[in-house]
Amino acid sequence: MALLRVVLGFMFLYHSYFKLFVPGGFTGTVGFFKAIGIPAAAYSALLVSVVEFAGGALLILGLLTKWASVVLIIEMIVGLFKVHLKQGYFIMPPAYGYEFVLLILASLVVISTSGAGKLALGKVFKSRHVK
Repeated sequence: MALLRVVLGFMFLYHSYFKLFVPGGFTGTVGFFKAIGIPAAAYSALLVSVVEFAGGALLILGLLTKWASVVLIIEMIVGLFKVHLKQGYFIMPPAYGYEFVLLILASLVVISTSGAGKLALGKVFKSRHVK
């Protein structure tokens, strides 16, 4: 579980890093959101960027893992229906199909239903709180 959690967390953290901290990344995200018809594109882009950043960090650390997974699942479902589904299954240029999104969703469902696993900071805080 720790391996799956950390790898998935880094994926989300890395994507959000470009949206939040690389020059032009956020404006590019806002422009993309406008182009595909997402309402309140700037607010939505900020929300998605923060959710990915915080969710990725929480997954890596193993804190609030189930909640982070659920929020990321919601985000990925929106992406699936708004962007990827209509482009077919495969990720092949110029399309961005949904095969990878399905893998991410399945991984998040596994984490949300199974928990963070043994190697998680959440376990440390939970055991200290119980004692």
